[in-house]
Formats: sequence, structure tokens, C-alpha cells
Amino acid sequence: MVRKIFVVMLSLMLLLPIANVVKIENDIEQIENLKVNREKKEGKIAEYELHIPDNGDFNFKIYTRYNGIEKETPILQSIFKGIDVDNNASTGENGKDIKVSIIVLPYIDNVNGSLIFAISFALKVIRLGEEIKNGELELYFKGALSYNGMHNFVVGFYSPPNEELPRELREVITVVPYLLYDKDPEFYINVEPVFEDGYSNLSAVLQYSNREKHKVIIDYLPAVDTLIKVSPNLALNSLSLAIERMAGAEETIRIRYYGNTNVSLTLEGIPQEMAFTIKFMESYFEYKASDEFNASLIIELLGMDICMKIEYLPRHLIAQLAGEGQIYIFVNQRKTRFILADNLEEPTMSLTIGNLSGEAILRWMVGSEGFIGIDGMKGLQAELKMNMNELHFRMFSCLKAEHFIIEWNISLAGYIEIDTDWEWLSYYSFNLTVDDVFGILIEAGFLRAQDYRVEWNTMPPSFITTGEIDFIGDIVFAIMFNGVWYYVFS
Repeated sequence: MVRKIFVVMLSLMLLLPIANVVKIENDIEQIENLKVNREKKEGKIAEYELHIPDNGDFNFKIYTRYNGIEKETPILQSIFKGIDVDNNASTGENGKDIKVSIIVLPYIDNVNGSLIFAISFALKVIRLGEEIKNGELELYFKGALSYNGMHNFVVGFYSPPNEELPRELREVITVVPYLLYDKDPEFYINVEPVFEDGYSNLSAVLQYSNREKHKVIIDYLPAVDTLIKVSPNLALNSLSLAIERMAGAEETIRIRYYGNTNVSLTLEGIPQEMAFTIKFMESYFEYKASDEFNASLIIELLGMDICMKIEYLPRHLIAQLAGEGQIYIFVNQRKTRFILADNLEEPTMSLTIGNLSGEAILRWMVGSEGFIGIDGMKGLQAELKMNMNELHFRMFSCLKAEHFIIEWNISLAGYIEIDTDWEWLSYYSFNLTVDDVFGILIEAGFLRAQDYRVEWNTMPPSFITTGEIDFIGDIVFAIMFNGVWYYVFS
């Protein structure tokens, strides 16, 4: 493919004299044979904002920010003299801490019978000396090209504090703007770091604007040789990703895309190669891939209190919200576990679906009066948790039934009703408390019910039951009045 040809070509060109763009000294120390420690470093790259001065000046420059020290250096000075990023003449080589080479290569190629215009940026950074090895460094190349409009771009990387800054880093980014076609740009990001002390964390950064503005930040945890293709479709609110890793080390990648929609994707335990497409709208999410992967994907819509996690990626998954308190789920792989929450680390509300091969509809309203209904495939595992003010709620169920509903009204003369169409639930747990005054607790190994209803009065505590209920093994069925639990049966 054209992308692989140019990635290889540009990587080689970084080691050769450059005729019409820039020239870097050709006696670079050969460090590819260094024996490095390949143990993975734990940790993550925290959220950070780019510090690129937004002054509209896109002349060819290298921007650096080392431990808070900012500089903008003309490209030729960066190449021939190097850059003193720490303002310390005693560090590096002759006071220079890094050397940079950059190739900007616009070209036209024939792909599947169509002519395309593309721009490739090849950035190579060599660290000189040990003094800045573990400092915080942002480095970006800023430039602009005029071809059927003005193309402004920022290409670079970020090395967080207390992580090893690579001895050498090659970064090749290709932008295919599709100027002659009604299609959004595609981006290819290839990163090849060389570390001395083992793998470390690193981020690649791309910012491109023509008619639309796009920004991509890719966090490599840790960084290994990786090629990533990002294909946004703004009209369909979709994003396609293809990832190829050139090393066997375990890696997590977080991709943040800012454009028409701002979305963050985190991939954990990714394989050597994978490709998938996601579509995301206000109430609709779809994931499609050509294969399934034993990996996890976290999706966060930036600026919104909603995130999803998919454990064991299937070939196809759909999640659609149908109004408040109703969700449709389709999954084609029982190993997949789907989590929807307002926050994955400390959620106040979360929904977890597992062991589903097919489709299911979940409906809920949680409060002192509410209900939960599940219609779907047998074997579905569902967990719903909420903690809001004085209301605490958790329900877990493994359904052997295709239909299940529970309704309740916690009041002085309230009720709870359960119906499974007389099919079994395999382990069921329901716990609802309001202000530690009223509550309902149900736990059973196996349970089935047909319009089973418990009504009560609190003064004095009394219960009236109708319908049928059956269970196997131990069961707890209790109602709380004024902080005291009363057992319907146990």
C-alpha cells in the first residue's frame, strides 16, 4: 500500500542527505544495536494541554518546551546548530541538547485509479547528552504549505516528566486531505523510539487544518514501534482506526481526537494488528471490526459525563439509548462485557452487560418509586448501580428467563412486584435503600415468579402477598421500615 511505501521511504530518507529540504550531519552514532531493557514501565500519561503559541505564525519553526522553558527556533538553526532546550550552556554537547531533522514531502499518487494529494512529515530528534534524559519535553514542528488552499500543521511529540526521553526518535506522519473528493482527511502516524533503559511512555501529536481543524494526540503506554491510521468521517460521526505494532511488548494506547466531535479512545492489551470503526452520536454507538480481539476499549465523549468500556472486543456491538432510562444492546460475542457509566473510576451510575449473544432491551427508573425491566437472550448478565444523595441501589441478575421485570413503591403503604414469566433467574441480588430509612433486599441463588406482589403497611408492620414465587437454595427477602429490617421470608 502507498502508506507503507512512504513510511519506509521516509524512514530511510532520514538517514540520508536531503537535497531540497534540509540536511543533517550524516555521521550519526549508530545506536540500533544497543541492548535495552524491554521490561514494561507502569504508569500513564496525565491529561495535558498543548502549549503551542496560537499566533497564526506557521513559518517553519521548531517549538520546544522543556520543564517550562519555551523556545521557537528556526528550522535551519535547529538542524545545523541544535537547540539548547534548558538554557544551560553546560549540558548536552557544546550547550546543545537536541538535534532535529525534518522532511516535508508533498506528493501526488494514483490509488485505485484515483489521483490523491498527500503530505508527509518526517521528524527525527536526537538527544545529545544525559542531562535532559528524564525531564518533561514538548517538541513540535510548525509549518504551512499552499496547495489548493493553505495547509497549516503541527507535528511533534510529548515526553512526560520522570520518563526516559528517547535517545533517538523517528516520527513519520502522513496527511491525505482528499482535496478533490468529498471525503474527510486520513492520518497515518508512525512512531519509532529508541530507548536506552527499556520502554517509556510517550505521546505523538498532530494538528492539521485546511477547511476543518483536526487534532490527534496518541499516548503510547509504553512507546514501541507503532503505525496508526486514523480516518474520521465527520458527516457520519464515525472514526476508523487501524493499528500495527512492530514489537511484542504489552502496550496500551490512548487516542484523543478533536474535530467535529471530541472523543478519547483507550485500547488496553492490543494485539500486533487490529482495525475497527466506531460510530457515535448523541444516543447511538456502534463498533464494527473484521475480527474479535482479546483486548479492551474505553470510549469517552470529551466534555460529557458518559463513557463506555468494552472488554473482549467483538466483531459487532450496538448500544442505543431510546429515551431516558432505556437502552438497546446488540453483541455478537458472549465473552464481551459492556460497561456504560458516568465515570469509570468512581461512577455514581453504571450499567454492566455480559454473557450476551444477540440483542436485549433494558428499561429502568430508579427512585423511591421505580422499575427495572429486561428483555433479551437467556444467559444475559446485567448489573445496575446508582448512588445519588441518600439513594443507594444495586441490582445484579443472571437471566435464564427472556423476560424479567421488578417494580416497587417505597412508601408507608407500598409494594414490590416481580415477574419472570415463571422462568428462572440464576442468582439474583437486589438492594435499594433510601436515606437508610426505607429499603428492599432480595438475594436468591435461583428464583422465578409469576406476578408475585408484596404489599405492606408500616403501622404495625404487616405484609400481604399475591401471585407465585419459587426459589432453590437460600433466599433473603426483606423490607426496611424506619431503619429496621423485616423479613417476608428467609
